Amino acid sequence: MIRLAAAAARALAWVFTVAAVLLSVLWGVGRVLTDTVPSLQQLHWIPTVVALTVTVLALVLAALCVRSTAQRKWRYALWIIACLQAAVLLLQDWRPLTSPIVVTAGTTPIRISHVNANWPGADAVERAKAYSSSLQAAWGGGGADVLFISEVGSMLSIEAQKPLLCADCHTIFVGRFGVVSRVPVVRATPLIDDGKIAVSWVDFGPWEGNAPFAVMLVDLPSDPALSRRDVIGRMSVALRGRMSGDPDIVVGDFNVARGSGSVASLWPRHTEAFAAQGRGWGASFPRRLPLWHIDLMLTGGRVKIVDYSVRDPGAGKHSMQFASLIIGGAETAR
Repeated sequence: MIRLAAAAARALAWVFTVAAVLLSVLWGVGRVLTDTVPSLQQLHWIPTVVALTVTVLALVLAALCVRSTAQRKWRYALWIIACLQAAVLLLQDWRPLTSPIVVTAGTTPIRISHVNANWPGADAVERAKAYSSSLQAAWGGGGADVLFISEVGSMLSIEAQKPLLCADCHTIFVGRFGVVSRVPVVRATPLIDDGKIAVSWVDFGPWEGNAPFAVMLVDLPSDPALSRRDVIGRMSVALRGRMSGDPDIVVGDFNVARGSGSVASLWPRHTEAFAAQGRGWGASFPRRLPLWHIDLMLTGGRVKIVDYSVRDPGAGKHSMQFASLIIGGAETAR
């Protein structure tokens, strides 16, 4: 009986070893190719934390159950893989600290938040209260200076919007998006809404030392079978001639994992906010067990990222993005 149990343990250790090596290869291919090859785009969605967990389990089982020379050689390979995955996890997926940013006197960073409300219905009021509590915990009693809500649904109905509003804020709807802002809104224009892709444009005026700025709001389809490259390509074609220039900020539910080559090809001069100045765990979906960072914020050259984080708002399917930004200067006004 003991021999049988030992043999089963050794077999399980080998199974985990093979699984860890295979998963690490697929994970590595996904990291390199991202979503630029449609037939392989699902590999980009393999979470680093999952690949690392399987590798660590394989190492533990191999150390406990197997003593053969062949297994020891595989353990060396697993250690290298685990170190690589841990480095990626710590350098790209989780950030304990941010770099200090010097804020120019006379300029107040704009506190921006974004969440996908995912078409709230009967629980809109309760969800709005949870969002409001999360905003106040992050920014203080005044909440965010600008809150963007994707798939807003009834989230900003008369009853539900009360917890989200501050005394000097106003609310607008633009396409599938809602905006609650104390920064003056100059213009809000829906650009695309074909039932799957939704894009809107919002121009803001100067505020507290910040230059006027433009924000593009994006909501892309969640169907994992759709080619991310094709979806973003269609969006790019549809946007031609509809914009006066590049947006200073692109934010929304991209349903594309961070690091996407397709996103980078469309906005090559923009910086992904978490990659630049992220803090904490960088995944936004699903909220209760966040594994993927699909709610993104990209910033243009006039934007200085002071701080960026993703937090659980306590309601809904998506986590909330929080960013503190400085926009240009008076001499660079649009």
